[in-house]
Amino acid sequence: MSDVEFRASFEGLEIPGSEFRHEDHVRLAWIYLQDSTLAEGAARFCEKFRHFVRHIGAESKYHETITWFYLVTVFERIRTRPEAANWEAFAKSNGDLLDSRMGLLRTRYRDETIHSQRARSVFVLPDLSRDPP
Repeated sequence: MSDVEFRASFEGLEIPGSEFRHEDHVRLAWIYLQDSTLAEGAARFCEKFRHFVRHIGAESKYHETITWFYLVTVFERIRTRPEAANWEAFAKSNGDLLDSRMGLLRTRYRDETIHSQRARSVFVLPDLSRDPP
């Protein structure tokens, strides 16, 4: 499915919740952030994603910190890795973002932080050090 078709299918609420995987979340973030500022793309993503989770009855699964962690990281990678100008290239060069076990997230947050109600409802800054470059 092309990016345009994927976005239209998502926005049209045609994708069943059971078929919307972690990689789809990242791809959707990439689509919204590709040609916009972080603020504009993230606002569109969050608006459409919240609409989607309400539609599928999964509002309780929405997690503000995880959402923003991935939005900021995807945006940073788009801007610093211009060789990944299409989704396939981006996905290939950013496998750590597509890890459904969210290993990258776990290198930045303590378990008790990411599992807290506070992190679920508001964005919490990472509380573990970044790996050295």
